[in-house]
Amino acid sequence: MSKNLFIISLVFVNLLLQGCNSVISQTSETEVKSEIPQPQIDEVPKQQKVESKGVSFSYSPQVLGEVKMEETAERPLEDGTHKPDYVAPQHILFKWKNAKQNRETVIYISSIEDYRRMYDAVPSESDYAKQFDENLRGLQKVIKDKNYRMKGEISFLPFYDAHQTFQGKVKNISFQNGEGIFFLTQIDWEPSLINNEGLIYCFQGISNDGKNYILAKFPVSVSFLPKDYDADKFEDYKLPEIFYNYKSNQKQHDDYVSNIAKRLNNLSPDEFEPNLNYFEEMVSSIKVEK
Repeated sequence: MSKNLFIISLVFVNLLLQGCNSVISQTSETEVKSEIPQPQIDEVPKQQKVESKGVSFSYSPQVLGEVKMEETAERPLEDGTHKPDYVAPQHILFKWKNAKQNRETVIYISSIEDYRRMYDAVPSESDYAKQFDENLRGLQKVIKDKNYRMKGEISFLPFYDAHQTFQGKVKNISFQNGEGIFFLTQIDWEPSLINNEGLIYCFQGISNDGKNYILAKFPVSVSFLPKDYDADKFEDYKLPEIFYNYKSNQKQHDDYVSNIAKRLNNLSPDEFEPNLNYFEEMVSSIKVEK
């Protein structure tokens, strides 16, 4: 596994595991898993309704396949001197496995109040609770104004020690009882080529009552990008072996990222795989009653 792919996994460590209905089987002290019953018919339906623990939405099994749900106990901050990559409240996770890309599509839903409480258990030298509050305000602002950025990024509530390489296809959108924002990005720890292993169409939303947070990660790909993080050359641009030794390297990389972001922005939704419209329709159908 490349270092960057490992970091992407850390970025979404807060997305881990939750929520189900009907039959639930205990697999560990902190983790419970179950599956949504799939229709026993020969032909996969175009749309399937999912309802569990106060959350409902519709999705296309023809596009995403079988959905699973997982439930995880809360993970409060235990040591204020360490980075809180693991911190998460009790939450629900809906998950689809993308066999072609070996990547997962996920929708994560949690209580904002519970999330904030995870930082109150121990004092933090870096004041992660304050950082969480700032990120929440930044997210609330960008949901109202898609052009708002905090330190050049669209705010995330989960902590991650990495950066958004770019933001493209930025779009404010409503779901059944809330508002949110979609954007195309790649999360990197160090400079990398934008590639189909790292490209995601991301959604963040807040319910109208301000109680619930939704984070969705939709892996996508396009025809012209490199396959994965192993690539070090794209068209006439090559990643320098010693990137940080020269300021000119940073400018060349910024120009490269800007060019790719512009090309991605100019694509239509159906030029992505899967079509971006599938994810927008899916998110628009979400209703959270918790």
